[in-house]
Amino acid sequence: MGARLKMKDLESVTGVGREAIRFYIREGMLPEPERPRRNVAFYSDDHVLRIRAIKRLQTEAFLPLAAIRDLMKTADVRALAEGRGPEIAALLPSMLGEAGDGNPCSLDAVAAMSGLHRDEIEAMARRGIIKLGAEGCLDDRDAEICRLWGGLRAAGYESADGFDLDHLQRYQDLCSWLAGMEVSLFLQTLAARQGSEDAARAGAEGLLLARDLFGALHVRAALKALREAQPSPDSD
Repeated sequence: MGARLKMKDLESVTGVGREAIRFYIREGMLPEPERPRRNVAFYSDDHVLRIRAIKRLQTEAFLPLAAIRDLMKTADVRALAEGRGPEIAALLPSMLGEAGDGNPCSLDAVAAMSGLHRDEIEAMARRGIIKLGAEGCLDDRDAEICRLWGGLRAAGYESADGFDLDHLQRYQDLCSWLAGMEVSLFLQTLAARQGSEDAARAGAEGLLLARDLFGALHVRAALKALREAQPSPDSD
């Protein structure tokens, strides 16, 4: 059975005052306490965990309360409380098969945000690069893919120059191959040795680190290719 803390105990354990705790409850960031009778309230380990997560997100990630409230609706609260970071915590429900639908964005909103035409976004969906929901909505990650592709467009990378959806498809195919290799290795090693939650945490952290590692290797390889493509100073 978990802890049953009174308000003064909760204040002592978390270092947060009762007015702030009551505010978090009103804002939906904390559940209502157990109230066995009038003027008696008991708080649980979940309250402690959530308050620690809120404090970390405020002091380490510098997130506003509105963003924290939205994040905690779907994220793994224990990961946040342990300082695992918002991105890792947000990935964990998906890796544990517990993800909701998140905050879907309409096609028009994504087009306006990314600068892409609706036709191009729909063409990306037909190729399987992104996914349009039943009502033509995109999840956060697909909206981010559109934003980044729109950023390349705005930087001058045009279809007429070869930076078309065939080019983007090659990125998709490369990522699919790489992800398949990574998941196969992960399932044979870390996931086989750990419980589902520990494996999910390791997988989420590894996924984000691999993303940054791949980005660094990509930049390094591109700069090397550019140098090698330049004519030698001694050539005619």
